Amino acid sequence: MCRQFPDLRTWLMDDFGQDAATRANFLTLVERGDLNGEAMSNGFAELAGELDGWLEEKRRMKAQLTAHASRPFGGLTWEEMEALVRRYEARTLGLNVFLLARDWRKAGEAAKASPKLLQAGADLLDTAIRSGETRQLAELGHAVELLAGLDPRRLRAAFGYADWWKLHALVFMLRHPREAYRTREVRAHLDTLDLRISSLDFRRFCKRHGIRRDERAGRPRQLK
Repeated sequence: MCRQFPDLRTWLMDDFGQDAATRANFLTLVERGDLNGEAMSNGFAELAGELDGWLEEKRRMKAQLTAHASRPFGGLTWEEMEALVRRYEARTLGLNVFLLARDWRKAGEAAKASPKLLQAGADLLDTAIRSGETRQLAELGHAVELLAGLDPRRLRAAFGYADWWKLHALVFMLRHPREAYRTREVRAHLDTLDLRISSLDFRRFCKRHGIRRDERAGRPRQLK
């Protein structure tokens, strides 16, 4: 498992091996099948206690919702919004795939590659062929393209969160339940974070996910 999932190996050696609280959280998960009474959906970060702030914020936001408001976020439920948050916080390019492409290029011809590097490439292909999951192969192609003309300005887009503004827009909506959202209201919030988007960008985003927009004329109501 550690060969197939390098993140697991790193977590076992660092967080699990060096932090007593992480080991206690893991023991709770093994014995009870959950973590802090919730299903463990955030992987090693939750076990390591790195999500306390976000989990507390989610509990606070959910507590503010009225019992009868089943779809309080522009027609979406809490669960649907949370699924979108998880989707847009996914990273665009796996670091392990990028490092494989980089190290392979450094090695020159495949014959000069180390056995460890060759094994890493074989493992990637084996996973894709056996499981039918080709996402990492696509990422490998993106990594090769990125390395072919490495531009430091592209690194943030490659390794940062996908569609960063969309993630912040979703969190804003979670904090401010509305029957429908005004474009200018969300854009004004994003502007305070130095995230500038067009009205068309936001309209497309809402249409794609079925989020209702408030299209009434007039200035938006003041936030409470």
